[in-house]
Amino acid sequence: MNKDFKKVAVNAAKKAGKILMSYYAKNVKVELKNDIYDVVSIVTEVDIKSEEKIISILKEKFPNHGIYGEESLGTNMESDYIWYIDPLDGTSNYTRHIPLFGISIGLVYRGKPIVGVLYFPTLNILLSAEDGKGCFVNNKLAKVSDRQLSESLYYAGGKFKRDPQIKSQIFQKCGLVKVIDSSSYEFAQIAMGDAEIYYLTNVPHDVVAGICIVREAGGKVTDGLGNPWLIDSKNILATNGLIHEEIINDLKNNTD
Repeated sequence: MNKDFKKVAVNAAKKAGKILMSYYAKNVKVELKNDIYDVVSIVTEVDIKSEEKIISILKEKFPNHGIYGEESLGTNMESDYIWYIDPLDGTSNYTRHIPLFGISIGLVYRGKPIVGVLYFPTLNILLSAEDGKGCFVNNKLAKVSDRQLSESLYYAGGKFKRDPQIKSQIFQKCGLVKVIDSSSYEFAQIAMGDAEIYYLTNVPHDVVAGICIVREAGGKVTDGLGNPWLIDSKNILATNGLIHEEIINDLKNNTD
């Protein structure tokens, strides 16, 4: 693997983080948008500035790679290498001055996540991972927890296309349930051993980096039926691995 992939992604995330922090806790203009999933969400000038910075760095270093950003969508999508970017994951937190937001940069090679970088500038936490090389938090090796389902923390989403994302068959058995509306932070929590379950509708630019990071920390990621995760999977389940099959069985055998 090109040794520069992770290095460049880390650099891009840090530079984008400076942009986020330069506007944080200030009044930024918030607009509504309809994305490709026909979901109404919010966007700010900061999302756009952050994405422009990340894309400019990636294009300079890897001009033939595909790039899919949340705000700019895709270019060179026929490439074997495609970067998936969320320049401000947790925009609703950001605009309400809640410090749980981050930057997500992930690289896919022929459909497989091979690099992931998650950066949380208010918390000074940076996670990075490469396929087969482990996951690191601020340069220290990270590992998922060994908690069983009854002790597990389940991160659920709010609504997607007006459908509740929280699944009763999970929350009835787990120890804790939280909704924070930041996929990058939820993946990071699993990789660092502080949470155990993430289940949500699959949105590639939100999850590619997190998938690589959780897997390299020893966790497991599939779709909601236990099939291998794919870019076009309907949903995504990430866990510490120990409880994965139990959750899959409950999702298969129950309906909300």
